[in-house]
Amino acid sequence: MSTPTRFGVLGTGHWARTTHGAALRAHPDVELVGFWGRDPGHARAAAEEHGTRAYADLDDLLADVDAVTVALPPDVQADVAVRAADAGRHLLLDKPLATSLEDAVRVVEAVQRNAVASVEYLTYLFQPDITGWLDGMRALAAEHGPWEGGVFRWAGTIDAPGNPYAGSAWRRERGGLWDTGPHALSVVHDLFGDVERLAAARGPRDAVTVALEHANGAGTALALTLTAPVGTGGSFATVWGPGGRHDLPRFGGTPQEGFGRAVDRLREAARTGEPDPLDAANAARAVAVLAAVEEHLARPGSTTAVPQP
Repeated sequence: MSTPTRFGVLGTGHWARTTHGAALRAHPDVELVGFWGRDPGHARAAAEEHGTRAYADLDDLLADVDAVTVALPPDVQADVAVRAADAGRHLLLDKPLATSLEDAVRVVEAVQRNAVASVEYLTYLFQPDITGWLDGMRALAAEHGPWEGGVFRWAGTIDAPGNPYAGSAWRRERGGLWDTGPHALSVVHDLFGDVERLAAARGPRDAVTVALEHANGAGTALALTLTAPVGTGGSFATVWGPGGRHDLPRFGGTPQEGFGRAVDRLREAARTGEPDPLDAANAARAVAVLAAVEEHLARPGSTTAVPQP
């Protein structure tokens, strides 16, 4: 298997430019070939910022690269990711993978059909402070017994002055469930495994609270929002069990540093042909949970089974 070196960015927004583009430009072993976006003017601006090329046609970019990083709204990402995989390009995906389980599964099938590598960039799981803590939690569980419960609060403040995502249409429409939910679930899935059943309730504005029943018998809870009042945001988590009670640490790195590690992971998966633990199939697990939450919220009153992708 060959190791991808030529990367293109699909997307032109703040995250695409300041994280994807910046990390690729700084990476010593890859080349940032260019940007493609749905707005050619935005693509030109992003390309000029990073001293690279703007592509008006997606197929032209796909012809010039080995891999793409996707920084597009999730309802757009799925179609573009399938198109890139069908062109034989490796995929560094953003969260959430899609806004329906059906679309997430289409991406998984395209990755498998074309034997390309895939990695979903989940910010927390590419930071050593967090991954070291998770290693320690798994070691405690192996020694004392599995974790029995946890509470996970992920609260964004999208309305804070100067927030670069204030104008994000998909975040406004989907709320914290779909934007902060994948971050919380990345830690939940790592420590507690698959979700079998859930119940959910709405709170103020976009807030959603979710109770999760896991296959191993554990129970966890999520509190998610993007519109927390200024000064009340932040990510906090506590887990407990026979190994004690432990709080998720803050991480000291940057999203750009983490993205560089995700690039390395994608290149390694492409080189070896071995799926990365955070591949598209893993990303579909989170979409399954988020879609089940939406289903429950639409008809509250009972728990809702989570289909396994």
